[in-house]
Amino acid sequence: MQNNKREFILVDKKQETIDVISLLFKPVDNLNYDFIPGQYVDVKPPSFFGHGKSYTISSTPNDNLVRLTIKRSGNISSSMIDMPIGSKTVFDGPYGNFYPDASTDDIIMIAGGIGITPFYSVIKNKMGSGSNARITLIYSNKTKKDITFLKSLNELMKNNSNLKIVHCITQETTNDLIISENSRIDKNIISKYAPPLKEACYYVCGSIGFVGNMWQILKSIHIEEDKIYTEAFY
Repeated sequence: MQNNKREFILVDKKQETIDVISLLFKPVDNLNYDFIPGQYVDVKPPSFFGHGKSYTISSTPNDNLVRLTIKRSGNISSSMIDMPIGSKTVFDGPYGNFYPDASTDDIIMIAGGIGITPFYSVIKNKMGSGSNARITLIYSNKTKKDITFLKSLNELMKNNSNLKIVHCITQETTNDLIISENSRIDKNIISKYAPPLKEACYYVCGSIGFVGNMWQILKSIHIEEDKIYTEAFY
């Protein structure tokens, strides 16, 4: 699968959290854009020269528009968010292999902050396609207000018995029933909500520090290296 470089037009924006925005694009040529949930594209705002930045596609192949969900951080991401509706840019991709094999029945996803984007696409696609995969998402944020896709994720869990979502927040304490743990993700939390299963695969996405820490924790509870897949955001 390869679309190579295609021109897209920005048609809408959606505020997800105080500093996370979803940008909704459609291809200028109006042809389908093929990708696998979990893949990313290289893109840059029209005002930038040189290399752009990689952003995971947070929509699914069945959605009408292609969505990039971006946190305001750094010049390129901020300029992407500030692009006026109607702006055109080029998508280079899709790229990447950060997605579960169709035959994987038990999937453990561990996300930090904006690292939710590939998982959101995969979850929506799996739950909408009648897949029998059992997915546990353990998702860490600073506060409840920082949780990207909070409402959508909880609706997906409510409507799908094969999906379990564990919200962990690290910088506030709340009795809100939506929040499972008021602490950082550690080996006790992973073992509590995702007891090791022989055939389970573990996917970790977030900042470099978060991903490295989670990898060490998974190794400490004897998860085999070939069952751990990681993707770090810069």
